[in-house]
Order: sequence, then structure tokens, then C-alpha cells
Amino acid sequence: MGTKHRKNLSHRHKVALFLGDLWILVVLLTHTPPAEGRPQAAQNNGTSSSVPRFGAHEYAYVSSWPILDRTLGSVTAVAIDGAGNVVIFHRGSHVWSLETFDQKDVYQDAAGGPIANHTVLKFTHDTGSLLQEWGANLFYMPHGLTIDHEQNYWLTDVALHQVFKFDLNHSTTEPVLTLGTRFEPGNDMYHYCKPTAVAVLKSGEFFVADGYCNGRIVKYSPEGVPILAWGRNSFVLTRTFDLGPGPVPVNFFAVPHALTVVPDRDLLCVADREQGRVQCFHTGNATFHSQYSSPEMGSRLFSVKYISSDGGLLYTINGPELNLVFNSVVPVGGFILEMDSGKVVGRFQPNNPRHAFSNPHELAVLDDGSEVYVAELNPQMVHKFRLVSAPRPSATTPRPTVARNEGENTSKDHYYAGGQPGMSSALTAGSIGIFSIVSTLIVTSLLVILMARVICVRSGQGASRTDEMPLRNMAVDEG
Repeated sequence: MGTKHRKNLSHRHKVALFLGDLWILVVLLTHTPPAEGRPQAAQNNGTSSSVPRFGAHEYAYVSSWPILDRTLGSVTAVAIDGAGNVVIFHRGSHVWSLETFDQKDVYQDAAGGPIANHTVLKFTHDTGSLLQEWGANLFYMPHGLTIDHEQNYWLTDVALHQVFKFDLNHSTTEPVLTLGTRFEPGNDMYHYCKPTAVAVLKSGEFFVADGYCNGRIVKYSPEGVPILAWGRNSFVLTRTFDLGPGPVPVNFFAVPHALTVVPDRDLLCVADREQGRVQCFHTGNATFHSQYSSPEMGSRLFSVKYISSDGGLLYTINGPELNLVFNSVVPVGGFILEMDSGKVVGRFQPNNPRHAFSNPHELAVLDDGSEVYVAELNPQMVHKFRLVSAPRPSATTPRPTVARNEGENTSKDHYYAGGQPGMSSALTAGSIGIFSIVSTLIVTSLLVILMARVICVRSGQGASRTDEMPLRNMAVDEG
């Protein structure tokens, strides 16, 4: 009898161990880190689709655009001029690496000279034929490109810590306005630290996003005289103060990465990159108006553009998640939001896995929304999408965070403390996601342990104390 119980006990214990091993295998398979170098969209789904998830706007991917006879560097920006031509800004052979800047944000390869190739290229929007190129021997580390209503080109260079305005009717080698001090980072009204983008009002007043270090927006007169500045750097890797727990308040930026003007509402909207949100401010006095974020877009948001079609839409592009523990569940792609409701009403991404988004950096949209262009750092390319269906209502779209503050405030002190309305939901969403995963792991583990104990207890019923000893010893030996 004792021998039979020992055999049953051994068999049941093996079953319990098998269940435990099976659970460990499931955990390992479902939480394998992303494959190195694989495009993010392909990592998540294996395929990518031109059809947006929510069916409101449908874009087709145009893989044959543009026509190129050369290799591009990292494409940092794309813009559309008044004639509908598409202009890109790229880095040629220069690469931004960990050694590019020192701890004081000073560029380390100035002696190597500027980029020898033309960095600004203009293409026709239909065929993608090259129309114009310029910018050789001018830039060191290109970043932002804006073409204003008078067809002036505004470009930012993070290595030079400068902003340039070019009137192409005047010159393609001599800017008509230069802001910032060459290779000299700073944080006063006449210095920048890696400026990222420019937005221009019809009045000629303009805004500079500054940038990777200072986390602020500076407003200027048409002549380049500073008017006001607002914002503080909240990027966890570079900020010099403690924000405390919880969502990041408004008016704090973790890399203000792109700008767009909303002229019919007198707003300036900012892509707050590392906080996964868009913050919008009144252009007159820079007071906070509203913000947009969604779990669908994730915790990193690289660019934003506004068009007035369909009551006002924000086009955004996210980036790969910086998640070292679990797989990112947010695919890299483009998103279309209704400005009034904050709903995500459309998505766009390449329908060919070979061209799936990996590190998109900037986007541009025709005024009527008929075409979208996305600049990508790596692989070095520009994506084109063409609208193939009219907007249609969607009742299934989850509503993102849209916090609003309609009140005007003439105060120029825009550094808000915690507790202000419109806090970002991106960090909260990330915390909830991690909590959910951990909770699932704990509950499932407890269930497996309970099943194992039930099996062991039932198998041991009626056995003597000496029959239980081998199981205890076996458990210790199995460690």
C-alpha cells in the first residue's frame, strides 16, 4: 500500500511540476524583448495595414514615391510649400550618437565640418521628381523645417544651437535671420540648447521650440525680438528638479519636439515627445488651452500637424516605446484626432512590412488632408500616404484625455506648479498597464500554486507520515 501511494504521489507531483514549468514557459514566451533592429510595426503584428483601426479615414501607402538617385541621411523633417511641393531636411553622412554632445551639450565634431551634401531637397508631390536642392556646407545636425505663408524656410540645427530663416528669392546660402549663438548652448532669450522646431503666425510673429535641454517655447516678434517664454524641462533624464509622483502638470515639456499653428482657434500646439501628449496654448499670451493624449498613441509622440478639414483635425506620429521590461503593446504609426472631441478617428501606416515605421520623426499634411508625408530617421526615407475614402462616423473609438482651460490670463509667468488641470494621462496609462500585467502574473501564479497543492494533498490522503516525507525531500531537491 505504501509503495502504491508513493508511486501515485510521485506521478501527481510530476503533474504539479509540469504545470509550474508550463506557466514559466508562457511567461517567457509572452514577454520576450523585441527583436533588435526589427521595425516596430512588424514586431507587434507581423504585418501593417493602410486601413485605420477605427475606419474614419483610410489612407493608401504610395511606395513608389519619391524618385531618388542618391542615398539620404536621416530624414529629420518634411514640409509642404505653397505650391504643394514636398520639401525634406536630412543629415547626410552625419549621425547623432551618444558621443555627439558632451555633458554640457556642446557639439563634439565641429572640426569635422558641415555636411558636404545638399541637405534640403524639394520634390513634386505627385510624381516625386526632384525640383531643387540646396543646403550643402551649411548644417551640422539638421532637425526642424517649417515653410511659412510667405514661403520663407525656417530650419533648426541642434549642433549649432541655432535657428535660421531663409528667403530663397534672396539666397540659399545666406539666411535673412539667424537666432542663437553658433555652437554655444544656453538658456537666455538669445541662446538655445538644441532647438527643435519653428511655427509662424500670419502676423509674422513666430515660436521656437527649445528643445532638448531647456524644455520651453519662446515667442518672437517678426524681427526676431523676444516677447515671452514659457515651459520647463520635465524630461526625467535631464531635469534639475523633482516633480514628485503622479502625472506631469501642463506647461512642462519633456522635449517639445514639433509645433503646429491652429489659426482658426488662435492656438499653438506642441508635440510633448517624451510625455506622449499634445499641449495647446493661446498664441496671444501663451496660456494653456487643452491637451490630447491616448493609450492608443503610447508614451512617445514625435510630431503634430493641424488641418481645418472636418471641423479641425490633429495628425500625430508616435515613436517606439522605451520599455526595457515588457514588450511594447503600442505599434508605431500615425493617428488622426478630432480636435473638438479628442477621439482618434483614423490611423495610417505602411501596408508593406518591408516599409513599416521604425523611427518616424516628423510629418506633413496637405491642407485638405488628401496626402500625408512622414520623415523617418532610420531607415532613411520619406513615406507618402494618399487619402482613399471620405470621413465616416465611428462609435467604437475610445476617448482620449482632452483637458481644457478656456480662460485667458495676461500673466507672463507661465511656470505652473502641480495640481493644474489637464495632466497627462500617458504616464498614468503606462502605470496602469504595468500594474495590470503584474497583477495578472501574481493571480495566475497563485492559481497554479493552489492547483499544485490540491493535487499533492489529494494524492497524499490516507498515506502515512513516512509516505509524505519523500515529497518534502523531493520539493527541496528540486529547489
